[in-house]
Amino acid sequence: MKRTVPYQLRYSRRVKRLRLEVVPGEVRVTAPPGTGISVIDEFVLSREKWLAGKLAGFASISPPSAPSEYTEGSEISVLGKKIVLRLTESVEFELCDGVLYGCSFDNSVDLGLSMGKWLDRQLLGFVNEIIKKYSRFGFVPSRVRLGNARTRWGSCSSRGVIMINRRLVHAPPDVVEYVVVHELVHLRYRNHSPLFWNSVEDFSGDVKLPRRWLRLNGAFLLQ
Repeated sequence: MKRTVPYQLRYSRRVKRLRLEVVPGEVRVTAPPGTGISVIDEFVLSREKWLAGKLAGFASISPPSAPSEYTEGSEISVLGKKIVLRLTESVEFELCDGVLYGCSFDNSVDLGLSMGKWLDRQLLGFVNEIIKKYSRFGFVPSRVRLGNARTRWGSCSSRGVIMINRRLVHAPPDVVEYVVVHELVHLRYRNHSPLFWNSVEDFSGDVKLPRRWLRLNGAFLLQ
């Protein structure tokens, strides 16, 4: 059988049936051990139209700039603004007119680590501003932290600890606010009932746009 959609295959004992995942530029298949290639090809082929649509959707958008490595001139999307990294001998970052100066002809300085800490400060500061804004409505988490979840933008524990995915620093402010409000409302409603969604929309307005942004751009950020 002709394989019309190229895919990356991995076998896993954790899955009981074939599983498809589409990320920008790539189709991934996870299969139970022993599954024949012909069966997998037929499975992928049966979903060819859906896969082509997903891949075309990813290809049609300009994702936020979130480089995996930072070098001189790197463009980085930070809370809706695009900044350019300029390396200097300073070990302190300074943002001026869209240019981030700092850090790095000193070999003792890990640029990636320093950039990660700087980005975390930007995101956490913005998240805390949002939480302060909604605290008057009784939404007060016990703690806020940043995390590296592979499949979630945020979470709210039974103890009131809110986790926000640190990759959201590359998202627009309204998208970040939507995610924070989503988790704050979980302090009151521990499910996704109509009451929960009505409450989220009361504070965030129409949630379709931020959810659509996450659906289209999220795969680029979570890779």
